[in-house]
Amino acid sequence: MSAALLAALAAWCAVPPSARPRARRVLLAPAVSRRAEPAVVAAALVPVAAVVVLGPAWGIVVGLVLVPLTYRAVGRLESTAARRRAARIEADLPGALDLVVAALLVGRPPVTAFTLAAEATREPLGAELAVVAGRLALAADPESVWRTMAHDPGLAPVGRAFRRAMASGMPVAEIVRGVADELRRERAARQRERSQRVGVRTAAPLGLCFLPAFFLIGIVPTIVATFSSLSW
Repeated sequence: MSAALLAALAAWCAVPPSARPRARRVLLAPAVSRRAEPAVVAAALVPVAAVVVLGPAWGIVVGLVLVPLTYRAVGRLESTAARRRAARIEADLPGALDLVVAALLVGRPPVTAFTLAAEATREPLGAELAVVAGRLALAADPESVWRTMAHDPGLAPVGRAFRRAMASGMPVAEIVRGVADELRRERAARQRERSQRVGVRTAAPLGLCFLPAFFLIGIVPTIVATFSSLSW
């Protein structure tokens, strides 16, 4: 059994991956994913594993108990990874837009500007900008690329900026620069809000820490002194 599994794994690794998913990602608009969620898959496999390990009687009981716990735990891990990725894109996007603006100001076309920004930006934003550059290189109408970007949560402001520049005839570099400045201001405001929430959340634990000390230093000696005076 193990030899057959290892042979199948080796055959799967030897087959080169298809270029179709990459081509669909570059040429087409992002489609809604139809694959099953990892949390659902993990929750569905837990009862099966429990039955195999513990037997039918206890396996069904333990599996049913572990299904909601597994679903919640895996879903929390997936959402944490998605939030971390979105935070990295949010942090790197203004600097990447500065590179795009610099390339546009010296007369480079948008496809070259996005290519240079993708090469100088770390993942995951660098890969997203490279996809945009590939779409611009292959698309006959850049408007379709900007329309697709408008549906991307991370790059939506960039897509709207280019569409606004094409519709109004304004210099696209100035509009993109304004978007970068606005993104920086919004991120700074969110960071200030988070820091204020941290201060509020730490007030209660600090109060609980200082309350026993205040009781022992301020209240207890007074009570002891009062009872000492009464005893005389």
